[in-house]
Amino acid sequence: MQTVGVPLGNGKADPTVLRAANAVGLVLDRIAVAIATTAVVIIFLALMAEVVVRYFTSAGLGWPNEVPNVLFPWLIMGGIVIGAHRGAHIAAEFIRGHLSKSQLRLLMVAIHLLVAVVFASLAWLSLGVISITKTQVFPITGLGQAWAYTSMLFGFGGIAIASLVNAVRVAYAADPGALDHTDMEHMT
Repeated sequence: MQTVGVPLGNGKADPTVLRAANAVGLVLDRIAVAIATTAVVIIFLALMAEVVVRYFTSAGLGWPNEVPNVLFPWLIMGGIVIGAHRGAHIAAEFIRGHLSKSQLRLLMVAIHLLVAVVFASLAWLSLGVISITKTQVFPITGLGQAWAYTSMLFGFGGIAIASLVNAVRVAYAADPGALDHTDMEHMT
């Protein structure tokens, strides 16, 4: 079950925990892709509707101007979660090249677990931001600004989950160094 651009691990053994991590990672990836794609499409359609109405009537609808304020953070967080899950991020390769497979495995698992803890903490803190912004609303649509700030919960939580999935992959991979080398040809 290999999806283009989505690393599933290459361990010789296929333990249940690795299969579960791969399944969680695949679901997370598909959710993030759906969120990012939906955000782009809705932003485009809303702004296009505003342009068409403004062209024909010399007056705007108003509400399409608030759509990017709500959905752009979701687009960004969706992309960040996709990048974190697929290993398509900026990485420092200097240290990795000087470590044995076992040392690299230990370092990468530790890094992924540290990232998971930090971003789980940020997700928890974002709940406070969401509760504060519930009372703030966009003037035209009346939508609460919490809708936009909820993207932080998804993004930070998604990165935490992706890091846990990647820690499991690294732990069971035959070559942990090969996991974060994404196939750039299929990333676009």
